Amino acid sequence: MGVSRFSAHPREAVELVRYLSSRDVQANRSRVLSVPPTLPELYDVPEVLKPNPGFALVRQAFRTGTVSRPSNVTGKKYPDVSEAYTRAVHSVLTGEKSAPEAAAALESELVRITGFKKGPPARGISKP
Repeated sequence: MGVSRFSAHPREAVELVRYLSSRDVQANRSRVLSVPPTLPELYDVPEVLKPNPGFALVRQAFRTGTVSRPSNVTGKKYPDVSEAYTRAVHSVLTGEKSAPEAAAALESELVRITGFKKGPPARGISKP
């Protein structure tokens, strides 16, 4: 967030930015709207993490500064993985498959392409 130098009310705009980026408001927005907070310490607050289990990956990025990219994980198979994902999304958008059907088919296709095990990774993503 920022304040335009052309703002007719810069002082009020700065106060609004400070309010919206405050710890309490960010924690509440995270709980209610699932908006990832910008304050790293909020990723340790159970009330923020409980309704947003996916924030664990964001917390990892804050702590380590690294995020696994699909191309890093899949290597030379990235084009095949990307194409499989695109086909799955297309099948849902065109009504050819339901989202659960497409997700199950995509998982099987990704297992075939990558050799990874089926199901969620135990901790992060690792190569077989």
